[in-house]
Amino acid sequence: MRMFVALILALVPAAAFAQSGEDAVHRADRERTAALNRRVQGKVDRHDAANDAAIARYNAAQAAYQREREAWRRRVAACEAGDDRACDPS
Repeated sequence: MRMFVALILALVPAAAFAQSGEDAVHRADRERTAALNRRVQGKVDRHDAANDAAIARYNAAQAAYQREREAWRRRVAACEAGDDRACDPS
């Protein structure tokens, strides 16, 4: 068991060193990947903003529709209650 722990402890610094030993090709590839990720994130952000605007327009239209529908229901109720002015379709 002690030998296993000693082996693990011996490998940890080697693994850390291997990860930090980045060559120029790997660094360039990593930087290209980061640039691509930033560009794609920009597209996603623009898409999300467009969706947010569309959702806001939809919600505003729904609210206007609900207000108009409620006004219509009040006119119908008033007409049924005998208010002849509420029965005018204009």
